[in-house]
Amino acid sequence: MLRDRANHLKLVAALFALTCSAGGALAQPTIYILKVAESQGWWTTPELLTVRLQDYLQTAASDLGLFFNVEVIDSIEKWEMLMNESPPNAVIINAHGELVPIPPKYGTDWQSFYRDLAMNIVYKGWVFVNPIGYGFYYVTYNYTKRPDGTWEWALLTVGSAGLDTLGGWLGIVATAWPEAAGGAPKLTDLGNHVFSVLGYDMPDTANAPRPVTTNVPASWYFYVLEAGNATAYACVEFSIGKGALLWGGWASSPVEDQARVAVAMTLYHLFPSEIEAAQPKPKGLRPEQIILIAWGAAAVVMVLLLLRVLRKKS
Repeated sequence: MLRDRANHLKLVAALFALTCSAGGALAQPTIYILKVAESQGWWTTPELLTVRLQDYLQTAASDLGLFFNVEVIDSIEKWEMLMNESPPNAVIINAHGELVPIPPKYGTDWQSFYRDLAMNIVYKGWVFVNPIGYGFYYVTYNYTKRPDGTWEWALLTVGSAGLDTLGGWLGIVATAWPEAAGGAPKLTDLGNHVFSVLGYDMPDTANAPRPVTTNVPASWYFYVLEAGNATAYACVEFSIGKGALLWGGWASSPVEDQARVAVAMTLYHLFPSEIEAAQPKPKGLRPEQIILIAWGAAAVVMVLLLLRVLRKKS
């Protein structure tokens, strides 16, 4: 009887562990890459950046044993659907740079879109990652369908009013003009560790001409500059309500670094404990270094062949 009861308890424990494991697998986060075909980029090429984001995310998942889903929002209809459904805890990387596409239902009312995006951050736990430039500065909006089913839209420069509007609904005051910072942010120990774990060779001084200065404390940051009473951040998270705004402020090139800062911020937000506990990845050559070495080797071979031909002629 006691043996049967012990076996029964073991079975219950095993089933409980299996259920928890399955629940954890089902609960793995989804990273959405916002790359709407019916729009454009500003300070970036959305199509190219999306490819590099997917590559770096896949590599990090394999190297660190991280589990997450990746989905590309590749049409304005999908973007509108996501806004309508507002799934909790969505993590969105904006591949459009300083620009955000406004779903068709908003028409020309970009302010209401920024309000709803802010509400999703505060109450739905959305995490919006804007890695490049002065986020929310441009919009494509006023989407209308042509008779053939394709879309037409307009481009609008909303300027700093974009971040002001979003920030107003988030309860923050922020600017990303460089004169507010008075210089370029420097790499922190945290930033150095995260980049090293992911195997990224990033600069000690941020290539971020649009660092953000706000009236609220940062949750964490990879680059910082303290100038008087102002503190400017690049690659930073601000936790707001149930969600967060992640800001890169990065430059218009190269795309490799744009992708790296976006992936580093996103994964550190999702897996801080795992990344903090991980060891730095052994450094290898960057793709551009490999290309230079290959070209150099080819040039040496050509010179040797030319010398051989000249010797034969002489």
